[in-house]
Amino acid sequence: MNLNYLLKILKIFPSLLFLNQKILFLLLIYIFFGCSSSKIYIPNSNSDIGSQSTIRVLLDYKSSEVTISVNDEILISDEKQLLAKIASGNKLKFSNDSRKLTLTIGDTDFTGNKFFISVSDEIEIIKIDGKKYRGKIIVSNTDSEIKVINQLGLEEYVKGVMTKEMPVGKGIENYNALKCFSICIRTYAFNKIKESKDFFDIYSDTKDQVYGGVDGETEFTNSIVDETKGQLLIYENEPAIIFYHSTCGGFTEDVKNVFSNNMVPYLNTVKDGDEPFCKISPRYEWTENYSESTFINRLYNAKLIESKEFNISDVIIKSRFSPGRVNELEISLMDFAKSEKIILLSGNQMRSIIKNADGKSILKSTLFDITMKDERIITISGKGNGHGVGLCQWGAIGQSIKGIDYRDILNHYFPGTKIKSIYD
Repeated sequence: MNLNYLLKILKIFPSLLFLNQKILFLLLIYIFFGCSSSKIYIPNSNSDIGSQSTIRVLLDYKSSEVTISVNDEILISDEKQLLAKIASGNKLKFSNDSRKLTLTIGDTDFTGNKFFISVSDEIEIIKIDGKKYRGKIIVSNTDSEIKVINQLGLEEYVKGVMTKEMPVGKGIENYNALKCFSICIRTYAFNKIKESKDFFDIYSDTKDQVYGGVDGETEFTNSIVDETKGQLLIYENEPAIIFYHSTCGGFTEDVKNVFSNNMVPYLNTVKDGDEPFCKISPRYEWTENYSESTFINRLYNAKLIESKEFNISDVIIKSRFSPGRVNELEISLMDFAKSEKIILLSGNQMRSIIKNADGKSILKSTLFDITMKDERIITISGKGNGHGVGLCQWGAIGQSIKGIDYRDILNHYFPGTKIKSIYD
């Protein structure tokens, strides 16, 4: 520990200056070495970040400043050494001037490219900003942004996603659905790790999978993750491409119709049972009603029309994919000068432009019929929720309730795949 850092810590704990030298010496020993019997993680260039067993989750990113509230005692390190032990109640202020990262604690500044927040082995869980995380928190200056990253074990990450992305249900009725879903989460995350991005592996929101840290865990779902530890969904000795959605509405969708032009043998259309397993979903069937002006506003906000001075003449479904989802929607407009304009919406574009009637979220699915009534009301009646590709979560729940094994559920939605452990 060099003298400069020692002086900085004294600024963080100014009351120490009023103690006699003997007490001051003993307190400094406690501050810096009181946890010496516990293993302290000080990362370096040869650390296991990005390895198969760990994952880096991006929690937050901002261009200029990030403030983190400390809810428990933590340790602060840079890439070379332990800098300080920080008590609960402090705030860590990180600021970025595009060249360096500055950490401010009280009146004390530390500078560097990367800082690590960790706890002793006895504590295990980091409490910051009112949330709990396993592993370590990394704050770095990368791409002219301050990035806050949670580095933790892959299995612990899966536990933090389970309840945020899937209904847990009552008792053990969703047991097999949750078991197959844990494998989907792990496989998706494993593929993200394999991409070997420079600074993080995966987002913590709907850009990838919603991650809640320890707050996303339950004893029940954690036990399920432990039961499937290391298991991935494999196709021809490679981790499968994973997609999942809430409710398919009776048929899943071919991936090439939604996300790419590429054929993926195990992501073709699947019938969700003679009576759809997902029929138990609260979003199996739904209806949205729009005024003509609301519909016009959505087109205007999407910059598809140059003004709001239009009336809707007609709305026609031009084509559908084989499972029934709308491929092309044609909207005929007439401006006040009686000039006609045709708008074509295709695929998932419809969901983000039309939105639900209240405008708070995207349209539930593209599996719908659309009509326009004399009162200038447009009605969309649909089925399902989500893009429709891959695992239907409520379909998996429906199968689980019927006692179908998790292996059979996975084979239903990803035919031809197998389960294999990364630890084999």
